[in-house]
Amino acid sequence: MDDWKAGLRAEMRAIDIATGEAASAQLPDLLRRLSRHQAGLGGNPVLSLYRRWRIRRLARAVADARWHAEQGRLARRGGLDPRP
Repeated sequence: MDDWKAGLRAEMRAIDIATGEAASAQLPDLLRRLSRHQAGLGGNPVLSLYRRWRIRRLARAVADARWHAEQGRLARRGGLDPRP
């Protein structure tokens, strides 16, 4: 039973590391897109509504990517708490 749990933990750690690396790779592009939408705020009111919605969505995506990148760093160092 312990071998199965150890294998599962190792697999989950590898998944966390891979997810963190993917999130780290996407983060610069997400930040660039977010700043571009924030800079374009104003002007046409219809586009302004879209940009406000897009800014909220991109800000949420940036926060998620940062969290996943941090979890990947922790998993790489072995600092993640074991999952129940």
